[in-house]
Amino acid sequence: MLFISPMLLQTAPGPFSHSNFIYEPKIDGHRLIYSQQDGKVKLYTRHNNECTQQYPELQIPFSDDVILDGEVACVDPATGVSDFEAVMRRFQARRADKIKQPTTTLPAYYGIFDILMYKGQDLCGLSLLRRKEILAGLQLPSDSYGSAAYKRCRRGSV
Repeated sequence: MLFISPMLLQTAPGPFSHSNFIYEPKIDGHRLIYSQQDGKVKLYTRHNNECTQQYPELQIPFSDDVILDGEVACVDPATGVSDFEAVMRRFQARRADKIKQPTTTLPAYYGIFDILMYKGQDLCGLSLLRRKEILAGLQLPSDSYGSAAYKRCRRGSV
């Protein structure tokens, strides 16, 4: 599997707004790279630690090979509130029962920020806005992906 290091957060002196920037909603989750090659899915932390087994509901393959940069969040389906501690418990779980049980009570969602590779093509040389256009046309394999995760998360909620 191929790992591409994500762009990390940077500290700023304060909030700002500028037409040269786009903004993503804040999700209380865990940054992950989704890598699919030859139909096989792998999930990696920003430090290149593989954590695929922790999120079985995110192991549904896309129709084509892809590498995505995003954030996994555990969201209460009834309230839309994300639970950062639940994500960390899932990330640290090793026993199969501790991994499987929350897939129904507090499922993981993957909010996609960027598409880095698609159908074997490295997209990193394209502008972010062009990559966002490609991402918008991507057929998502389930409701556990994409903008659905953002819509379920309340901004700033824990």
